[in-house]
Amino acid sequence: MALTDSDKREIEVMIRKEIKTFLDSNTMKQFEDKIIDKISNDIKRGKLEGDVKDITIRVFREFYNFMWMQRGYWEPRLKNA
Repeated sequence: MALTDSDKREIEVMIRKEIKTFLDSNTMKQFEDKIIDKISNDIKRGKLEGDVKDITIRVFREFYNFMWMQRGYWEPRLKNA
């Protein structure tokens, strides 16, 4: 079931009202600015530092695991270089 134009406008109005009540923002630019400010404040306070470290460790672990599993592909090329 597709949404009509009036349904889309009604949803858009509801979302704008929610954004306005949540962050006192009238436009998407104001909303984006406030979200960026909140995230930067959390980073400055160190709240996200542990999460970023955990994600980075997981990414590197998966990368090295993948490289080890695929070593048959890249190892001979390095030996021949």
